[in-house]
Amino acid sequence: MTHINIVLPIFLVIGLGYALRARRFLSEGVVASLSRLVFYVAAPSLLFRSTSRNTFNWDAHLLMLAAIAGITILVAAAVYGIGYRHTPARRGVLAQGCIRSNTVFIGLPLVLNAYGEFALPLVSIVIAFMVVVENLLSVLLLTLPHQGSSSREAALWGRTLLRTLRNPLLIGCVGGLLCAALHIPLPISIDRTLQLVGATAAPLGLLCVGAALRFRQLRSEIPGAATAAGLRLIVHPALIFLALRALGMRGVELGVPILVMACPAAVTSYIMAREMDGDAAFASAIIIGTTVAALLTLPAWLALLGMN
Repeated sequence: MTHINIVLPIFLVIGLGYALRARRFLSEGVVASLSRLVFYVAAPSLLFRSTSRNTFNWDAHLLMLAAIAGITILVAAAVYGIGYRHTPARRGVLAQGCIRSNTVFIGLPLVLNAYGEFALPLVSIVIAFMVVVENLLSVLLLTLPHQGSSSREAALWGRTLLRTLRNPLLIGCVGGLLCAALHIPLPISIDRTLQLVGATAAPLGLLCVGAALRFRQLRSEIPGAATAAGLRLIVHPALIFLALRALGMRGVELGVPILVMACPAAVTSYIMAREMDGDAAFASAIIIGTTVAALLTLPAWLALLGMN
């Protein structure tokens, strides 16, 4: 079945990353360096090249982006509301884990496997757009439970906004869009360089995901991680699916955003939780739990989307 052949290579490479780290072929320092290489160089190169070669039709996709953002905000608010029994350190982490998708390290290679480079312009826009939405929502969700001082919260918002604007994924996508809008062609040497560098984003990113898995951190957090997995991998993308279908989206326009938003929780959610007084161990368990569960849910989404 095609959907198994799309998903299985993704998780085999993740498994390879886990095995290489377990055998100490990849050290912590090497994994950290590779993650930075993907995030700051390879993925931005891929997004820049894909968006610079195509003119994005904003009129046709603005409703799609608005629907994704609207559903994401509603899910975040609902999970935060029903999580009132959790401690402040866990409440925001749970809500963040349910809405923050691993768009680059898993979503990007998944879309490439499913649709090929034809889908790169659309997935680039979706990723760049969600970088902004998810970062701002994460700060709100992690700050509210603690009800810190206004000066501290203002500093957090300022740092997050600055970090978001400096995000290399956003910069790469916006830079590519400007080149396309201004009809600036890339020299052949630059285009081929970006192509070669960008091609490393998917395999290196998946290796890093696998190398970062620590299954022992999941044992004491199985109930919470299972709840987050159901919301992250099923409920959130299902609501987006229904909204986009209601807007008349079909084919790639429906499949790309669903696959991106049906991915496991983003690795950066752990970093955000650690920096903002959240329960970092719980955040790590959510990442691991959703990554494992996605092995079952992603083939189901592909089958529903007609990739069979």
